[in-house]
Order: sequence, then C-alpha cells, then structure tokens
Amino acid sequence: MRPYDLAIRHAQALLAAGNGAGAIEPLRDALTAAPAEALPHLLLARALRLERRLAGARYEAERAIEANPLWALAHVELAQILLLQQHGKAALVAVDKAIALDPDDAHGHLVRAKLLRIQGRRADAQLSLAAALALEPAAPDVIAEKGYAALEQNQSDIVDEAGRAILSLSPSNTDGLILIGHAQLARGETDEALRLALAALARSPTDVDALHLLASAKMRKNPIGGLWWRWNRLLVRLGQARAIFFVVGLWVIYRWLVLASHDWGLPPVTEAVLTALYFAFVIYTISASVIVSRMIEKEVARVRLNPNF
Repeated sequence: MRPYDLAIRHAQALLAAGNGAGAIEPLRDALTAAPAEALPHLLLARALRLERRLAGARYEAERAIEANPLWALAHVELAQILLLQQHGKAALVAVDKAIALDPDDAHGHLVRAKLLRIQGRRADAQLSLAAALALEPAAPDVIAEKGYAALEQNQSDIVDEAGRAILSLSPSNTDGLILIGHAQLARGETDEALRLALAALARSPTDVDALHLLASAKMRKNPIGGLWWRWNRLLVRLGQARAIFFVVGLWVIYRWLVLASHDWGLPPVTEAVLTALYFAFVIYTISASVIVSRMIEKEVARVRLNPNF
C-alpha cells in the first residue's frame, strides 16, 4: 500500500475516534505526497475544526473545494467551519450549495437544520431536520440534532430519549451523554448533569455542547449563575426575534414606571431606585457571563488535572 493511502487510513481512524490533533500529522504527510488531492484537504479541515483552529480549517476546506468544486461534502465542511466562525449567511450559502449538489446526503440537511436553529428560524430548521431524519433516521448525529432542537423547546423527555438512543447506537458518542445530562438538569438532578458533562469532556475536551452542559450545571449550583442561566434559557426559548422584542419591552416598562411615578405622586427617590434596579439588572446580565466563563475555565482546569482525564 502506498504511503499516501496509509496516511489517509491512519488519519480517518483517528478522526473516527475524535482525535483531531493526532490526525493532523499524517494528513500533512498525505498532502506532501499528493497536494492536488481534495480528500486530504477535507480531512485536514475536519481535524483542525475539531481542534478549533478555525482559520486553518477554513483554508483547507476551501482548498478541497478548489480541487473538487462538485464535492458536496467539502461544501458541508466549509459550512460547519463558517458556522463556528459565526458567519451565518456564508454558512447557509455553503450548505445550500452542498444540498443542491447532493440532495440525498443527510449530512447537508443536518448542518442546515443546526444552522437555522441557532439563527432562531425554528420552522425552517424543523423542515431540514425532517429531511435528514427521512434519509438517515438511525444516524447518531441526526438523532442528536433532534435532541438539541427539543432542548430549546424544553421537551426534556424527548431530549432524554434522544440521548439514550444515541448511546445505544454508539456508546462512546458524547452527544448521548450531553443530552441525557440536559434532561437530568431539567429534572433538578444537577450533580448527575455535572457528572455527565465531565464524562463528555473527558472524551472530547473541546466539545462546545459539553462545555455548555458543564456551564449550565455549574450555574444551577451557583446563586449568581443560576439566575443568569434561567434568564438566558428564557431568551433561547423565545427565539431571536421575540427575545429582542422582550428585552426592548423591559426597557419600555422601566421608562413607563419612571414617568408614572411622577403622576402617582410617589417620593422623588422612587425614580432613583427604579433606575438603580434597572442598571443593576443590565450590569448583572453583562458581567454574569464573564463570571460563568471563569467558572467553566476553573472547572475544566480542575478536571484536566485528573490523571484519568
């Protein structure tokens, strides 16, 4: 077997195990042997994405598309990277291109569903998820997206069901642990949710969804974080558009109360108290995210000191 083929097989095995860092070196060897091939560029993009080295990942995905412009999988990979870079419009263009090239590939519909869900376009996201489920109903990543969509709707039974279905198909899949953890958190089982988050991070230390579960569990156990967690969960459930109207509505109510306090003949100190409460709320909303981020960093650092991590 050629060194190129050996390097590709080695890298694919490492990627299948979630080891993006280990796959980088054999993929560079493969690119040295065949720099014009699209496959090593695509696999290297995936490895770098797993390691959150997004600038390099995007470069490699674009090189894969240059080498094979009609390869739908390369456009899907680019869409996932752009999504992580928070380039939502560009990511949607990339995934729509992938679906146009291969409408029977469930992965493209799946990435589109996730992208639309994050953008708050739930109805469109459900249509894309339905297409992915129709094509690959037993795929763990498709079931996972179903679970994450249910999580935003506070449907903890569906979330738990999705997590357990994933683990039955793939016991090492972190999405299964994360979804069950969120279901446990919704039931008030904070310690169990924390345990599952740490178990997921032990398998995949850079998993954003595992870190989100860890943050949620830590916040629920903390008086400051608990209030911030509930507030942000409310905004997520409302969706992006309604959340904006809700926040603006709070400001309108605050201003109305300030003006009404004069008409009601309340003491002059009332306006000062209302203003202080409103700005305390704003400062808390902004600063709590920093506090929570430090809580997460501290927890992850503590876990990584564990020799079994």
